[in-house]
Amino acid sequence: MPRPKASELTAVSADTQREARKQLVEAGSKELARKAVASSSGHPADPTPQNDAFAKRWGFASYLEMFEASKALGEVDGKNCLVTHVGSDQWIVWSDHDLTVSRTYKSFEDARRHCEKIGSPASEANTPPVA
Repeated sequence: MPRPKASELTAVSADTQREARKQLVEAGSKELARKAVASSSGHPADPTPQNDAFAKRWGFASYLEMFEASKALGEVDGKNCLVTHVGSDQWIVWSDHDLTVSRTYKSFEDARRHCEKIGSPASEANTPPVA
């Protein structure tokens, strides 16, 4: 992977730089940290057979297509809470971290409320994390 230019580094926010340092320590390698930061900043993971297969199960040609059709609504336990329309009156709430769907909903608003509920501090003690 080519090294970033100095002009690209200065464009990164202080929060992103702190997150990158944290991810590097937690991940144990630069490559794993890069992937974690890309995911947490709303960029899709590198295509793999596993994430493409996940997307195909929900009717998308690829993971990138599914990711682009999704809306990130926040984080739960450090994992993105994404909502995607997957068919007539069917929306899913899923995690790009471990490629799991927590539930399906009949509307975007129902799915959005679910993400807000599980992400709120009052619900964290009583609600299992999105896995």
